[in-house]
Amino acid sequence: MKRFLFLLLYNLFLPIFLIISIPGYLIKMKKRGGFGTGLSERFGIYKRPKSEEPQGGLYVHAVSVGEVFIALKFIREWRKTHQEPVVLATSTATGHQVVRDAALPGVRALYSPLDVPGLSGRCLSRFNPKAVVLIEAELWPNFAEACHRRRIPMLMLNARLSPRSEGRYRKVRGITSLLFSRLTALGAQNEKDKGRFAGIGVNEDIITVTGSIKFDVLGDTPAAPRAEFKDLLRTISGGKPVVLAASTHAGEEALIATAVREAGAFPLIVPRHAERRADVVKGLTAAGFHPVLRTEKKFPAPLPPNLCYVADTTGELRDWTALADVAVIGKSFLARGGQNPVEAIAARVPVVFGPDMTNFADLVTLLNAENSVWQCEKEELAATLAKILTDKAEASARKERAYRALSVHSGATRRSVELVETQYD
Repeated sequence: MKRFLFLLLYNLFLPIFLIISIPGYLIKMKKRGGFGTGLSERFGIYKRPKSEEPQGGLYVHAVSVGEVFIALKFIREWRKTHQEPVVLATSTATGHQVVRDAALPGVRALYSPLDVPGLSGRCLSRFNPKAVVLIEAELWPNFAEACHRRRIPMLMLNARLSPRSEGRYRKVRGITSLLFSRLTALGAQNEKDKGRFAGIGVNEDIITVTGSIKFDVLGDTPAAPRAEFKDLLRTISGGKPVVLAASTHAGEEALIATAVREAGAFPLIVPRHAERRADVVKGLTAAGFHPVLRTEKKFPAPLPPNLCYVADTTGELRDWTALADVAVIGKSFLARGGQNPVEAIAARVPVVFGPDMTNFADLVTLLNAENSVWQCEKEELAATLAKILTDKAEASARKERAYRALSVHSGATRRSVELVETQYD
């Protein structure tokens, strides 16, 4: 009865939410190039015949670009021992594009259906997966019910739950326990996450600590520096060390670039959202820089001394990180939560972030305990960067300690595959 009432209320209010949110969603998708890429799949409209769709394999659901990269990493490991087709469903145009660009054999890029009655079942009936994998904490009520009715095992991988989210979920523990009860297995990133999920009503018997796929970097092949990127930076940096501002949010581009300039280095900016390019250029110009966008592919001649390069693209952060002398992590100075520093750590690049890294609290605690990164206030950033660039021995020692600190997650991808195999029939 509780589940029935919950779904009834959910499906009563969901249409109202969709009516309000879908226009904005469609505008965003248009800006991000989503139109013409199969976006109608979100509404249960498929262009290709059902007979041409992959059948009986694995269905993986990811949302953000970060989650898509995790999904792709998992799928690559999965495909080493399983040849059945894989459907990788995303909700965003950028995530969908990353899947298409990856061009993994046997992987069907899909837009996930809106979570309204009927669409989830229509999608599952189209592909008839043996199991469904959710990346991180992406769980939708109607989709979960559709899987349950069809007796399709549903697992959550790379699951994490921040203390703040745990507090919110505890307030509605009755609802969360109903929702999460549809999971057949959950792979938590660490013991703390396991305890948090158990605390909001997830059956502890289905939780396995697998580690973080995202943090499982020790077995990865390091990104080889792209020659064209390396040559470009050599030309425009004027011989200065390159400091990467990674996944920046509003206002951080000018803040970090100014600190980089004061430290005597060259600023390379990779905004979190490429569509913010106009605001990024405006902020940098106001701070006295001459910003050049990667998408414009034009440079002034001669090169001005205040040049700042903005990589306003999606999916290239790893390539730019491999060429940086230092990486400053965005969303940690003028926004809340922080972005993931693992890409830079995996590339053995010294890492600096601001005071707010609450989205990665456990990882930051681990890194700080090893004295392997730098964390500072915005007023201290220029001096911190100057110190890192001057004391190369200390910078080298810290970046190696940071890399070793991630060894606790080594093998997480393989353990996640093995967890899915326990439910895969």
